[in-house]
Amino acid sequence: MSVKSLARKHVAYEDRLAEGEDPFSANKVTRFSLNVPIIGTCKPTTVCADTCYFAKGATTWTPSLRKQHRLMNSIKDDPVAVGKRIVASATRKRLSFLRWNGGGDLFEEMLACIDYVSGEMPAVPQWVVSRLPRLAARITPRPNVFLHLSIDKSSWQRLDEFRSLAPAALQWFFSYQCDKDEVPPPVIAPIVFRDGYDPKGSPLSGYDCALNASEKIDDVCESCRACFDGEAVRRMARWA
Repeated sequence: MSVKSLARKHVAYEDRLAEGEDPFSANKVTRFSLNVPIIGTCKPTTVCADTCYFAKGATTWTPSLRKQHRLMNSIKDDPVAVGKRIVASATRKRLSFLRWNGGGDLFEEMLACIDYVSGEMPAVPQWVVSRLPRLAARITPRPNVFLHLSIDKSSWQRLDEFRSLAPAALQWFFSYQCDKDEVPPPVIAPIVFRDGYDPKGSPLSGYDCALNASEKIDDVCESCRACFDGEAVRRMARWA
């Protein structure tokens, strides 16, 4: 299913998280993630719409869509209250990092939720992924917050926009999402994602995401950690 077909399937679910419901969803790559709907939060480019992993499979099934809406609606109602639930769940799970926007993107109230959680869990990296420069630039800088801006061949202007807005103290980097059959130059971004994590026989570089070289995607982020241990941020020196 594509982002366009997912939009046609979209229903404006109005429910909130139930009492005791876990805000996290299962995620093969990261084990757990905080997912919100694509529709209503994302502003995808053509490349993003064509290659989005979140617009395929179980994450597009009605139960998953309903969960994504419940989390988004609850955050919009009371971001701090949801933040408390996220902290409690992450602590029970003993998560070593939090992945924000395993699916979907930032919205106004999520900024306060991220700020609360990152402040309450200073030893736990918060990996925040976005394609929205203006909202991403408003993430509160903290030592445990790592902002990941996703770029593709049609959205380089978003990187320039973000650079002009981001506070100097914010730890951030950008990644490059390959289009279908696109072979990127050896050095194009601190992190490179091949379409479907498949290099299609082209050479890998030291900037390729670890997923591009993995036979299985399960828990790869836990073992790599480049996106939230400072490694990708350090690579940004090349693009300063």
